[in-house]
Amino acid sequence: MKALFTLILGFLIALTSYSQEITGDWTGSVNFQGKKLDFAFHIQEENSALATTMDIPSQGLMAGKAATTTFTNDTLVATFPDFNIIYKGAFENDSFTGNIIQNNVPVALNLERGVITLNRPQQPKAPFNYTTKDLVFKNKEDDIELSGTLTLPNYIKNPPVAIIISGSGPQNRDGDMFGHQLYYVLADYLTSQGIAVFRYDERGVGASTGAFKTAGITEFTRDATAALEYLKKRSYLKESKFGFIGHSIGGIIAPQIAATNDDVDFTVMLAGPGIDGDQLMLSQKAALERLLNVPEAQIQQGLEIVGLAYEIIVNAPENHKDLKNEVNAALLNKLGPIVSAQQVASITNQITTPEIISLLRTRPSTYLNKIKTPILAMNGKKDFQVPYEENLEAIKEAFTSSNNERTRTVAFEGLNHLFQESTTGALTEYSEIEQTMAPRALALIAKWIKEETIR
Repeated sequence: MKALFTLILGFLIALTSYSQEITGDWTGSVNFQGKKLDFAFHIQEENSALATTMDIPSQGLMAGKAATTTFTNDTLVATFPDFNIIYKGAFENDSFTGNIIQNNVPVALNLERGVITLNRPQQPKAPFNYTTKDLVFKNKEDDIELSGTLTLPNYIKNPPVAIIISGSGPQNRDGDMFGHQLYYVLADYLTSQGIAVFRYDERGVGASTGAFKTAGITEFTRDATAALEYLKKRSYLKESKFGFIGHSIGGIIAPQIAATNDDVDFTVMLAGPGIDGDQLMLSQKAALERLLNVPEAQIQQGLEIVGLAYEIIVNAPENHKDLKNEVNAALLNKLGPIVSAQQVASITNQITTPEIISLLRTRPSTYLNKIKTPILAMNGKKDFQVPYEENLEAIKEAFTSSNNERTRTVAFEGLNHLFQESTTGALTEYSEIEQTMAPRALALIAKWIKEETIR
């Protein structure tokens, strides 16, 4: 027994020793469509096991968690099923020689120790002219706790308070995307201009509890409403005016709350949609593919196929148990001869998450025309995720029918979905652009909020 115990102990010591060899930060790059695609892997020990996260800044992925990480016979294998990615590399001379494998297609990716360094001149730096408070609030209906950061201007009593509602996908309070911290930069600027800002980790992200994958717009709306209710009870904000700044899908949630909640004093829609959700997704798909010079016939064929899937989703009853199977069967019928069943299943999984289902079913005209408090809608003319022309036109129409005299719509020349000064508007530019958010966009938000709340 003693010998067996010694062997087990020796194995654990050896495992820890080998694990320590590979823990840390690793970077590498591949050539993709003529451009360099940078990868970063962060390996650490958690509860005597290895854990890995992956960053692909140009694709907007930060801290994607590996489902499994193993290191056996000097070979690292990290699996990321959410992205259909596996990394497999042989460890030698303090580096990895291996492949990134997506959809069973391997591409050489070697890793060296290091981190991806990006120049971000707008990144907030101390000392700050405001006070920071880390807060925790509860969504009682869903029994989850969400964590966030409130930035308060110094020497200003009861400042206007803006609550940031993030865009699609799991987002932390800082809005880590494409190597930028969009919401941190926005909060820093607005607070320096006398506006308090609250930003929070979405459910299941960062320090917030709950599960992101099982949530849709309804659940995210409850989270944002809980944040508002919590902040209104703070004694140091008892006379403040409160509003939301919603980016992208947050630009759906913010006006939905404003349409029904009398506690909302102002709303800012940043790249928020004005057209129906299913039409938005089709418009986005076509716009992004045209940027990539995909042949028009191929674009139209894809729209027809995906449109069929969207139609099934939109028309299905709430909580339809067989929805995923129906969508998958329809896509297999159309794509089966040219696309593998595994790839079809991957597409189905992407478009049948609760978040995407709720987005597809969104009808902005049903709530935008009910808002009676000040609302600003801003879109960039180089935004191909929420194409500005059709969306801003629909927003204007809804505002007109609302008889709300305190509405404003702005289309910014040259700005993309993140409100960066952009050349093409392509997603690949997001991480390449050093600017996080255009000063003219930041300035307008601050000016408008102060004009509408300090009277």
